Amino acid sequence: MLSMALKLYLVTCNFLQSGDYRSLKERLRTLEAKQVLDNQWALRSTYSASELKEIFRQLIDDRDRIVVTEVGAEWASRRALVNMANL
Repeated sequence: MLSMALKLYLVTCNFLQSGDYRSLKERLRTLEAKQVLDNQWALRSTYSASELKEIFRQLIDDRDRIVVTEVGAEWASRRALVNMANL
């Protein structure tokens, strides 16, 4: 059985509509995502960036924006809400 490697992703949203994003936040919680900034979360997953985007796209307004980025070996942050090195 092949084991899938967990990759580190950043999910960033730009909410253009005022609305209820509880479903999105609940889905992020079930994927054990940690909030990094106001509208940005980090998570480890075997899903691809495209698969994660499709999962989250269904939970936001059609006019909202979302970017899912795989984090490479080098990154830096200042005053983030969570230390991504601990994920």
